[in-house]
Amino acid sequence: MGISTRNPPRLAEMITETMFAIPIGITQISQSTCDKIKPLKGSTQNEATRDLFDVLKDYPEIKKVLTFTFTVWINELLKTPDSKWVMTTNWITENPTGYAMKPHSHKNCAYSGVLYFDKVDDSHEALWFDNPLTYFSSFLAESSSKNKFNIASYFVEPAEGRMIFFPSYLMHYHHAAKPTSIPRRSLACNFFPVGKYGGYDSYIDTNWLRHG
Repeated sequence: MGISTRNPPRLAEMITETMFAIPIGITQISQSTCDKIKPLKGSTQNEATRDLFDVLKDYPEIKKVLTFTFTVWINELLKTPDSKWVMTTNWITENPTGYAMKPHSHKNCAYSGVLYFDKVDDSHEALWFDNPLTYFSSFLAESSSKNKFNIASYFVEPAEGRMIFFPSYLMHYHHAAKPTSIPRRSLACNFFPVGKYGGYDSYIDTNWLRHG
């Protein structure tokens, strides 16, 4: 017994839904805010030290602008209008030679952001994100036509003033590029919710975490 290929059965309409989604936010930060960041000192991915991870500590207004921009986006996305967020670590990455950035993710935070506050050259490589769902599957098929259900990675091109927000667990990186007279510079930062959120046995008030 089998199904004849000469007279295949008629199939009912098939509906495909997206069950779960990984968000990425892309926006434009004002030139005036970017200009205030340009004089600040950065470091390469390999030489960063702990004292460079609060580069905006003396620039509360910049922190406020970027945090507000993120908060508006994420609260509308998650439908949590009363949630409050703070920026935790923040740092400037310098790449003067075009070397590749190693794949990495950020820990002890919920969401992250990258702002290309300085000039961008055409040779600067895109920022790539790995699809974490591929790690949960033993099936991998190559397709000539890509869509949101079969891509293994996603990229965003850098542009001056462009800021990208994404869940901190995502592995991200960029490939090596040809050296250019315009170094690749970006501000990275992390965000974490504060105040009261959650429910039942998962409820938290971050004021409880203060200790003497």
